[in-house]
Order: sequence, then structure tokens, then C-alpha cells
Amino acid sequence: MRLLLASMIAAATPALVFAQASTTAPAAVEILPATRLTTMSNALPAGAINSVSVGAWEREGLTGMLGRRDSDGVPELHEGFTDIFVVQRGTATLRYGGTVAGNKVTTPGEWRGGAIQKGTEAVLHPGDVVVIPAGIPHQLLPAAPDFVYLTFKVAKH
Repeated sequence: MRLLLASMIAAATPALVFAQASTTAPAAVEILPATRLTTMSNALPAGAINSVSVGAWEREGLTGMLGRRDSDGVPELHEGFTDIFVVQRGTATLRYGGTVAGNKVTTPGEWRGGAIQKGTEAVLHPGDVVVIPAGIPHQLLPAAPDFVYLTFKVAKH
């Protein structure tokens, strides 16, 4: 009954709806400046893969990281989210699609390892944006050390 009354009042009074909504954190625009990303990427140490978070937007089911990869990655497959890559520096080959033989579940819904068979390859350059839907196997193979990219992970709803 209380919920029904609150719904009726909210429908009749837009100002009340705004007041109630403002008690939770409002959605906000966030800009990731190129200068900040460059500083962060320059601070990433050399190694197989190193990364740092650039943000988490839980309401949207979105997380972001800046990664540096100096050697080949292993095949990955995510059942619960889409990967979006934005290449910042260097070049790499993205191997994707096909099937994966020999991979293993590392956490629920996450598969890693093995080898992609009958996949497709594309060379990535700075500025390229790649969208890898959930369930598509993929693997990054840097052409040289210091491949830097943003990854945004978008949860399936």
C-alpha cells in the first residue's frame, strides 16, 4: 500500500521524483583526458601484461582498464561481457572467432588458454576501436613490446 501511494505521489509531482532520485548518486559524465591516459600508460612497467583501472561505472555495468602488453596473450572467452578495445600505442594482431581447443574455465563464465582454430586475424593500429561481443574467443599478439590499449568491459544485461 505504501509503495502504491508513493508511486501515485511521484507520478503527480515531478519535483518529488527529482528529490527522491537525488538521494542516490546521479549519473555523471566522466572524461578520461588523453594526457592522463598517456601519463598512466608511461608508468606501466614492462612485462607480459600490466594494467591499471581507469574507472568503474557499476550502474552501466562498465569497467575500464589501461593495459600494456609486451608479449602474446592467451586466448580468452567471456560469457558475461563484451570487450571494447581502443588502441593507444603500438600494433598487434587480434586473432578472434573460430573455436578454442584446450581452454579451461578460470572463473565462472571465463575461459582462458588453449589455441584458437579457424579464427580470423586483423592488425590493430593506434586509434582503432574493436568490439568483441560476449562469447567470441580472442587473443592479442603484439608486434613489438609496448602495445598499449584501453579495454572497456560491458556486462550483459
